[in-house]
Parts: sequence; structure tokens; C-alpha cells
Amino acid sequence: MSKVAQTASSSSTAVDLEDDRRIDATGKTNAGDSASDGAMLQPGRQIRPMISCKAAVELVERLYGLQVLNVKELNSYDDRNFLVKIDPQSKRNPFLEDVRPHGYVLKVLNSMDSCKNHIDAEHAIQRILSTKGFNCPQPILNIKGQDKSIEDIVYDLPIESDDKKSTAEFQESGVIRHGRHVVRLLTFVPGRLLVEVTYTPQLLRRLGRNLRSMHTALEGFRHPALEQHRSIWSLDSVPQLLGFTSAIGDHEKRRLIEDIVESYMKEVVPKKNRFQKGVIHGDFNEQNILVRKVSPPEGDDSSSSPQPGVENASSDQNEHEICGILDFAHSSLSFYLYDVAILIMYAMLDSKVVDFLDVGGYVLAGYMSVDDRTLNEAEFEALKVCVASRYAQSLTMGAYTHSLNPTNEYLLMSSKNGWTQLKTFWTTPKDQLYDRWRIIIDANRQ
Repeated sequence: MSKVAQTASSSSTAVDLEDDRRIDATGKTNAGDSASDGAMLQPGRQIRPMISCKAAVELVERLYGLQVLNVKELNSYDDRNFLVKIDPQSKRNPFLEDVRPHGYVLKVLNSMDSCKNHIDAEHAIQRILSTKGFNCPQPILNIKGQDKSIEDIVYDLPIESDDKKSTAEFQESGVIRHGRHVVRLLTFVPGRLLVEVTYTPQLLRRLGRNLRSMHTALEGFRHPALEQHRSIWSLDSVPQLLGFTSAIGDHEKRRLIEDIVESYMKEVVPKKNRFQKGVIHGDFNEQNILVRKVSPPEGDDSSSSPQPGVENASSDQNEHEICGILDFAHSSLSFYLYDVAILIMYAMLDSKVVDFLDVGGYVLAGYMSVDDRTLNEAEFEALKVCVASRYAQSLTMGAYTHSLNPTNEYLLMSSKNGWTQLKTFWTTPKDQLYDRWRIIIDANRQ
């Protein structure tokens, strides 16, 4: 057995979180090439933890005192997530009262974000929302009573960006690579991913209402990490996309991204001082929202009523409600408009019953139905460019990250419909698009 194979599942060492945050005179941390909460991904940098299910099992058993019955890796961009089922008879964790039958999610954070203190803010948000009726994953304390730890983890998978060897060849090569990663265990929230169900007008309205209700629930909450947080995925970072467009092989597609970035600079940036601000989720999409079937109230025929932009509507169409919200890694103190634009974009991407150009109308109808919430004039005027900017981020960063991890097909999900939709969306005149949305909003007013 190679040295890598021998150490991959046992050579992760805990690092004190406070010591790891020491700052030198230049403002950099002492954690390699990662920096403070303001650090953002740079082209060519590999940050994903390259560990297998075997290594994940070892982390759960060693850090949390739990015997794993089975493990399954879940989709992720830059992190590693594993669903683990636990033997209820094997608990050796004094901070855990009962083993949850649905299991837990082990999250191994990427090396860049592991050098930030954002996790504390995420956990605080999840706890607040839980007390206000939202179903969110909750952190589990490890055997030391901590809700997270930094581990020096030896990789047992090849880094695909610079090492094209198979896993077996990598392990036999004798090359040892490792990284420092935040490791935590969260409760698993049962439910179906939003992407797995049909987006009906009623579900789109529910999504808008749920987003607004979440914004309301977090009003007044502040945390330093949310104010400092910067990410390539923030809509504030749209101009930085130009550093990653080389991963897009098609010249016409690159020019489309450049055109959107230019419009963002002209039409969004000057209006920011008029946008309403608060704590936002930052990635409210079809992979981070859980739903369950719901029976309509007796006498409610709204699902079969004619709705603008809806084709093939059926009275027996299953309706769903939101039952869980996941992944607060991109939460920040930012503009509510960004969350609305992000939700509209991802709902458009997988809309099969509602014309994708009408999705925004239904989401806004739901969002604006809570506490008479409205978008102000500046926000509404900037909304189309913000939606297009999220398309641009998803397509550009998907192509870039896939160039580093070519076996991860999850990274290309947005590209299946995204490029075609973006071109149609971007060339649709704003007045025409907004007229469609206003008709739907007016039709759905109670």
C-alpha cells in the first residue's frame, strides 16, 4: 500500500480555529495563500478538497464519535458534501442526545473559505431561522463540543487540474498533497430538491413568498462576517467574471457575457445606493430548496385556473410547498434585489410548464404579497440586468470550474438550457418583459 493510501483516512489533524486567524502586518492570514474574509477565487486556483467517501467516514468516526453505516457523496461546486447514516447503537459523543434516523451531512469546506470566519454567521442564521419556523440544517457538536474544526487533510484523490492520473495511479505515485479545511456535521433535512418537481404558478409564488419571509425573519441580524463577505458568486462581483471567460470556448458566448458585464456597470452599479439592504441567502436556487407535496384546500381550484404564460396546465398537477432551505455559504449583508434576481434566474432555468419569460412575474407576485413588500423604482429597473448577470455567473463559473474538475458534470447543469435561455432573455426588450411580469403580478393580487 502506498504512503498516500495509508495516510489518507487517518492523517487529518485538528488546528485551533483562533490560532489560525492570526493576521500579520500585511493583513494576510498565516494560512498559506488564503486571506481574510475579503479573499476571492482567482483564475487557476484549485481549492476543492480532494477526498473520497472512505476519508469522509474516517472524519465522522474520529471527530464525532459516530459509527457510519453508509455514505453517499452529494453534489457540490467547490466543497465536498457527504450524506452519512449512523448506527444508533454506536454513539460515543457526549454532546449528542439521539441519533437522527435521516442521517447527517458531513461538509468539508474548500481551502479558501476555510480561512474565513463565515461559518459562525451561517450557523447563527440557521439557528435564527429555525426558531422562526424555517427548516434548516443545524450544526452538530463534535466530541470536543465544537460545531466545527479545521483539519489538515491528506488527499486520497488526484487534483484533476494538474494531475490527470487515475485515483489508483495517484495513490501509487507516492505524491502526498493535503489541505486545511473546515469540517462540520449538519443534520440532514428530508425533502425533495426543488429541481425534481414541476414549477407551477402556485409553487413559483410560494418561492417568492418564502424568500421574502426569510428576509423578514432576518431583519436586524448582523454579523461581522456577513459585512466582510466577498465571493465570486456575489452579484457585486460580476465585473470579475471577465477574468474567467477564457474557459468559454465560443467567441459569441464570451461576447454575450462581456455585454452583460458592461450593462451591469452602467445600469446596476450607479443605482446601488437606492437598493434596500439586509441579510440575504445569496444562492436561493433549485439545489438549495426542499419541497414536499401539499393538498390544495377544499374548494381551491387555483391550480386549474387559467394563468398567464402557462402551457399544458392540468388540474391533477401535483402541488408542492417549501419544506427546507439549505446552504447559507453565500449569505451576506447585501441587497434584497440580488436574492430576487437569483431566484428568478434559477427558476427560469428549469421551468417546463410556465413560459420561462413569465417566471419572474409569478416570483414577484409572491415576493410582493408579504407585508406589502415592493421593489422600488431603481430595483425594478435594474432587475433584468441582475437576472442576466446571474446567468452569466452560473455559465461562466460552471465552465471554468469544470475545466479544473472535468469529471464533475454537476458543474455544467446550467449550460444545458442556460445559453439558449440567456440569449432569448437578453434580447427581449425590457419594456416588453416587464409588461408581461406586471400583467401576472396584477392578476395575482388578492
